[in-house]
Amino acid sequence: MKWLLNNKEWLFSGAGIVLLGFLFRFITRYLKKRKLATISAKLDFIFFHRPPFCNITQMKGAGVDFPVYYFRFKIVNNGKIQADQCEVVVENIWKEDETKKLKEFIGFSPVWLKWSGIQNTRYFSVQPDRKVFCDMGRIHHPDHEPKSVYRNITAEETEQNKFFFEWPERFYSQWDCLLPGKYRIKIAVYSKNAKKISKNFNIAWSGVWKDQESEMLNELVIS
Repeated sequence: MKWLLNNKEWLFSGAGIVLLGFLFRFITRYLKKRKLATISAKLDFIFFHRPPFCNITQMKGAGVDFPVYYFRFKIVNNGKIQADQCEVVVENIWKEDETKKLKEFIGFSPVWLKWSGIQNTRYFSVQPDRKVFCDMGRIHHPDHEPKSVYRNITAEETEQNKFFFEWPERFYSQWDCLLPGKYRIKIAVYSKNAKKISKNFNIAWSGVWKDQESEMLNELVIS
C-alpha cells in the first residue's frame, strides 16, 4: 500500500484503478464478514451422561402409568442474535460388528427429533444465551415397551429391550430403535441463519432394565 501511494502516476493508471477497485471490494467484504461474525447466531451442543440429560420419569395418560428413561441433550445459542427455525436431525447410524468395526446403516433416511416438552414441533427458534433440550430417545419399562415398525425385525429381536428414538415419524423401511449393542449416531442442527453443527454420540446399550436411575446409567452409556 505504501508503494502505491509513493507511485501516484501508476496509481491513477488503468491498472492502478483496477487494483484499487479490487482492494476496495476485498476490504468491504472482509469487514462485512467480520461484522456478521460478531452479530450472528452460533449454535452448540451440551451433553453429560447424568441427570437431567439422562433421567427416569413416568409415562402417564390414556390409561397408562409406567416408568420410562429419557435421554436428551441441549442446544445452546452462544451468538448475539436469535437462531431462526432450528431443526435437529439424526443423519447417520453405525453399529459395531463382531470385529469391533462400525458398519453404517446403508440407505438410512435422516429423521428429525422432537424438542423436549414441545409437542411435534420441528422448527424452533433459539434466543441468545438460551439452552433448549432436545429428546434423543427413550427406554420403556419392559412390561410396557412399544413395538418397532421396522418390517425386517425378527421375532427374537421383538422380545429384546430397545432404545427408541424420539422420532415423530417412523418408517417401515428402517430401524426406529436400537437393539442391545454399540452404536454411533450423527446428529446435526440446521438453522435459517446459523451455521450447521453436528456431533457424534457413542451409545453402548446392554438391553438390561434397572429400576434405579444410577444403575440404569451403567446399562446404557452415551458419550
